[in-house]
Amino acid sequence: MKKIVEIRNLRKTFCKGDICVANSLNLHLFEGEIFTVLGTSGSGKTTFLRMIAGLEKPDSGEISIDNRIVFSKNIDIEPNQREVAIVFQNYALLPHINVASNILFGSNATKKELEDILEKTKLKGHEDKYPHELSGGQQQRVALARAIINRPKILLLDEPLSNIDTELRNILRAELKEMIKSLNITALFITHDKEDAFFLSDRIAIMHGGDILQVGTSKEIYNNPADLYCAKFLGKVTKIDEKSYIRPENINICENAEREGVIKDIIFYGSFYEITVLSNNQNLLVHSFDDNLKIGQKIKLSFGNKILKF
Repeated sequence: MKKIVEIRNLRKTFCKGDICVANSLNLHLFEGEIFTVLGTSGSGKTTFLRMIAGLEKPDSGEISIDNRIVFSKNIDIEPNQREVAIVFQNYALLPHINVASNILFGSNATKKELEDILEKTKLKGHEDKYPHELSGGQQQRVALARAIINRPKILLLDEPLSNIDTELRNILRAELKEMIKSLNITALFITHDKEDAFFLSDRIAIMHGGDILQVGTSKEIYNNPADLYCAKFLGKVTKIDEKSYIRPENINICENAEREGVIKDIIFYGSFYEITVLSNNQNLLVHSFDDNLKIGQKIKLSFGNKILKF
């Protein structure tokens, strides 16, 4: 597959070098993929996006977009010349102009190109409306249409699903993925939300303290985390012994197992029960669908072959 973005040894520090927000980062994005950088607040993910866009200047390293170097020791291409587009958290739509004018803002696109993008983003018939007359999904499509009308090499998405209630978020997330995939756009998505990352991404990079800790598909990084931080960041883990951990859903309650324990607590989460089991002086978390388990009940546990070693 063709590499659209290549990042080599990218480094950025703030506060006179005291805080490293990008520590010799190396990544590549393939044509047509949705690549997510997933991390907590302060992990460096937004600075990473802004360096690709040209809004932050790295201290060192190299950025290439479609085989063209846009940043290196002697090169620093202006943001408007990098062939990138950004969709921000709040969509940044101009309230006093209609949909068509919002999409064309800052663009030299033709009328035919506008009609084409309206069709592709399912906005045809809404071009004369103003932002306040649109639904949340329609506003997102306007922001996306404005970003892609000039056919950027890469679309940068800066947490566009943040601060949205759960029901609307699920709808917008599905629409966003459908549009990006139907248009065959290469996209870099920045988020702190694991569910968004898993839903949208072809590949995910976990970022922490300015470092990329792991890159892979959602299945790869969840089932085979690079370290204990990645394991805990992506979901709950329970400790078996000094160096062994397991996810609660991978512990089985069965009569023939050797490990014994006593149920100390049961929490109902709708689709499953989370059970705290005291075993060998350790509290183990177990996920179960059994409605008949009781606090104080003695049970036996089997760990299977999905034990994580760190």
